[in-house]
Amino acid sequence: MSDLRVWFEDYTKALFRSLPLLWAAAPREIIILITVTLLQGFLPAVSVWITKLVVDAVATALSDGGELGWTILLPLVAGWVGALLLTTLLDPWRTALQGNLNDKLMAHMSLMLMRKANTLPDLSRFEDSQFYDELQLLQERVGYQPLSFLENLVELVRSLVTVVVMVALLIPLGFWIPLVIAIATIPQVVVSTQYGKTIWLTLFENSPQARRMEYYTSVMLTDTYAKETRLFQLGSFFIERYLQAFRSLYQTMSHLRGKQAFWSSSLAILSTLGNGFAFYWVVQQAFRGQLSPGSVLLFVQSLTYFQQNLEGLVGNWLEIFENALFMQQFFNFLDSTSPMPLSVPGEKIPNPIRSGITFDKVYFRYPDAKGWALKNVSFTLQPGETVAIVGENGAGKTTIVKLLTRLYDPTKGRILVDGVDLKNLNLEQWRQQIAAVFQDFGRYALTLGENIALGNLQALEHRDLVRYAIEKADIAKLVAKFPTGEDTPIGKQFSGTELSGGQWQKLALARAFVRQEAQILLLDEPTAALDPRSEYELYLRFVELTKGKTTILITHRLASVRMAHRILVLKAGRLIEDGTHQELLQHGGEYTALWNMQVQQYGIAE
Repeated sequence: MSDLRVWFEDYTKALFRSLPLLWAAAPREIIILITVTLLQGFLPAVSVWITKLVVDAVATALSDGGELGWTILLPLVAGWVGALLLTTLLDPWRTALQGNLNDKLMAHMSLMLMRKANTLPDLSRFEDSQFYDELQLLQERVGYQPLSFLENLVELVRSLVTVVVMVALLIPLGFWIPLVIAIATIPQVVVSTQYGKTIWLTLFENSPQARRMEYYTSVMLTDTYAKETRLFQLGSFFIERYLQAFRSLYQTMSHLRGKQAFWSSSLAILSTLGNGFAFYWVVQQAFRGQLSPGSVLLFVQSLTYFQQNLEGLVGNWLEIFENALFMQQFFNFLDSTSPMPLSVPGEKIPNPIRSGITFDKVYFRYPDAKGWALKNVSFTLQPGETVAIVGENGAGKTTIVKLLTRLYDPTKGRILVDGVDLKNLNLEQWRQQIAAVFQDFGRYALTLGENIALGNLQALEHRDLVRYAIEKADIAKLVAKFPTGEDTPIGKQFSGTELSGGQWQKLALARAFVRQEAQILLLDEPTAALDPRSEYELYLRFVELTKGKTTILITHRLASVRMAHRILVLKAGRLIEDGTHQELLQHGGEYTALWNMQVQQYGIAE
């Protein structure tokens, strides 16, 4: 019982929290839509009442042997036609209003999702599978669920108004009539509601299967995997995986929907019996002369409207219940918080950094991992120093970059900037001091210049910054090839010019270099997609590119680390060596082993 009470409270809270959201999205449209809906709900009663008056007037005239005067008939016919005309005219306007309101509501909710995601300062939620299960449902449904919610809410209000006015018409015939019909419908409402809740929760619990289905579809229908799926003949494999996920999801959902349909249709018999009993009673009253012909017609029409709108009321309430569960998930996402504490406003960033950046006995474990990614790592980056970090895959190199950019906080230990804990600094200002090229850099379907300016949005207004970054990243010749230069759209999503992997990587470098004022430069495998000549030319200019900046270079290609002031060697999350290229070779440890392997493989000269 307590679980049902909690569920009802959550449902009600989500429903009533949704109403201000509708108002915030489009207040003018809401006012007009409410007015139109109330009119549409009231007009059937007007039509039924006028019909009763016409029938009674005709019956009286016939029984008295008189004529029906135009002074009586004409106003009634005019009122009936007016009600019908108004009903017909309101429909297209309500449809147009709902369409406009839905567009605004969908955009409003999508913006709320994006703004909320933008407030999450770290990566913990984005690397959490449960987060993506929730986000998957929200992203899939935000395109149509707001429209469904709006339509159901409008229909609910219209049906409710019609039911109320029909009850007012039926009560004079017999106060118990609407009561019997309503009571007969309650079991169907309760059962359908319970199954509606179960179906939604089951769908949410099975969202990983739905996400797998979408993933397997994307593998088969996008160009990203097209070459390998054909070369390795993977089509049947992924189609079968899709079917496995679908069967698992479908079997569960179809069973629940079948049970819901069975019980709803079975209990609908009770509602039908209630209607039949009320109809029999009215006919008997008419035979006894206790009801006029118009009253009988009023009963038949009112009962039809009452039953239809009561069923519509129940149906739309159930649909709103499902929508409210969606809205509850939506609001839960908006209410979620990041585990990363923020210092607001936080201490100012030292500019310039004087004593350096220190990792002090840093341990780190990813939220979904059992082992340590970093274990007891300590070192100091001196201002203006270039430090290379090397090691095998999984050694913890990229994790250091994530901690330094404060995409995560250390599990244990501290990161100090001029002796101040990084957690106490203003996060936004700190990130403004960092220019970075990540290994998995973004490829944005924008213009070439906009792709670069994303590293410093001021460059959108100051093209000289973009041109500076173009020269730094050595892509001036590439830009000159395009007739529209920096304004050339790139990326296949919107029919732009597609670039090679190396050209995209140079663009990512330019995006880092456009941050001229940044004190820290992070390069995570900056030449992974470059051809040997481009890589050689980049490293020839490396001293110039890193001048005046504290630089971290992560690379597997050890030929490039000799220009660094120091080299840090990581293994299994531990810092095991620290020194210059020559010092580490003389030490004869892990770095020497890695160096000798690459010398033998690539013929690197000392």
